[in-house]
Amino acid sequence: MDFHKLPQIDLRLLVVFDEIRKHRSLTLAADSLGVTQSAMSKSLHRLRHQLGDSLFVRTQKGMEPTARAKALEGAVSEILRTFHEKIAVAPPFEPDSSNRIFSIHASDIGMSAFLPVLAQELGRRAPRSRIAAITGNQKEVIEALEAGDIDLSLGAFSTLDEPGIFQQRLYVERYICLVRQGHPVLALPHFDAQAFREQSHVVIGSGRSGHAHGRAEAILLEEIDPARVAMKVSGFILAAMLLRQSDHVLTIPSVAALTLAPELGLVPLDCPIELPEFTVFQYWHERFSHDPAVQWLRSLIHDVFGRPDFLVPKR
Repeated sequence: MDFHKLPQIDLRLLVVFDEIRKHRSLTLAADSLGVTQSAMSKSLHRLRHQLGDSLFVRTQKGMEPTARAKALEGAVSEILRTFHEKIAVAPPFEPDSSNRIFSIHASDIGMSAFLPVLAQELGRRAPRSRIAAITGNQKEVIEALEAGDIDLSLGAFSTLDEPGIFQQRLYVERYICLVRQGHPVLALPHFDAQAFREQSHVVIGSGRSGHAHGRAEAILLEEIDPARVAMKVSGFILAAMLLRQSDHVLTIPSVAALTLAPELGLVPLDCPIELPEFTVFQYWHERFSHDPAVQWLRSLIHDVFGRPDFLVPKR
């Protein structure tokens, strides 16, 4: 295709063509579009010049199409229909009938907090839609958000503060401790900072994930004697599972912790040392800001996880 030889046809000229085709009259076509007959005549003149054909000829029956115009009728109607249905307005997302697969990224602890609730809400509001849960390092996540391979990332990732990545606040997270049922600290009158430091601990390492947990990890490693760090692991869920058969203490973000506790038979305790809270966001790329399906999903997630009653109340 030679770009420089393409005719410079204004889409409005195709509308003029279609109106003259329907009304067989310049006057009626002009009235239909709310323009003057002179403007309509000038538009037809331009279209004739660009297509090299008279297109419509005055007869006793009105403006009758030439053979060239008759051949163009279907194509012009299709172009205008496609523009109005596919280009001018994005097709709406219909949650009741859509079979969209939503790709969502989060840490393992984020998945444990978000997916059970989100899957339930999708089943109720968009029963045919599904979720693809995705993990990856932050470079991969940024590239996947930009490419549309990931619709949303959920969590607190400082490395997603990049040009083109949008974010929306969901809630503020805090830390609590988890221990197994029957742990000796449960018999103490007070689980204070001194008692905390005297325990053996499982510490979660954030590594290069870019997760906000890295700040809390640094404080914990300063507060706890290295000899009392029994294990350091990279996964939140693995860390919680290690408590079931041990007397270790795990310090972990509260929402996911309280999701895991009943599943693993663990007991939550207030954390007796001060650790920084962090804000949990949903992230997406600006390329998909106006995608109706992703807009709908963002609204759903904000409605569910941005509610004050979603937060775990401090005891």
